[in-house]
Amino acid sequence: MDDPFVARQQARIRFDGVSILAEDIGGGSGVFTRVRAERALAVGQEVRCGRQRLIFEVLMPAPPTTPRVWGSPEDGCRGRLVQVLEGGLRGNAFLLKEGENVLGRELGDVTFSGDGFVSGRHAVFTVRPDGVTLRDVGSSNGTFVRIDGPTPVGDGDQLLVGRHLLKLEVAQA
Repeated sequence: MDDPFVARQQARIRFDGVSILAEDIGGGSGVFTRVRAERALAVGQEVRCGRQRLIFEVLMPAPPTTPRVWGSPEDGCRGRLVQVLEGGLRGNAFLLKEGENVLGRELGDVTFSGDGFVSGRHAVFTVRPDGVTLRDVGSSNGTFVRIDGPTPVGDGDQLLVGRHLLKLEVAQA
């Protein structure tokens, strides 16, 4: 493949005798699986929406006695999404407030108006006291999370590797 975002050896899909596992074996821009239902995000987890790569980070609240300074996070913000640019450089950071944070091309708290692969209303990041969840809200091109280690996949699951979308079809024995 002539995709600059895929390494010579990028992913491994194998049967372990019980289930099918997908694994990122390094290089390139990662291996992502499509979000089918709301799922919890781990700190440092990477997300793909359209052509955007975003990393979820937690913001620790400042102690109440700390004076506010220019550049301090806004009250009520518990996390942020940091855009990853080509070459791994960090781009814009988008604060996540308590409750729902909508990501989209046209509407939302986090918008990417120049990315034609992001739907008008694409995904929702929900910040709760016990963590952050992600769900796709009917986007055309899907919302994906980067896999970390061998990950079970099944019939109909979709993997995003570079610019390539792969659908797993399991034949019955």
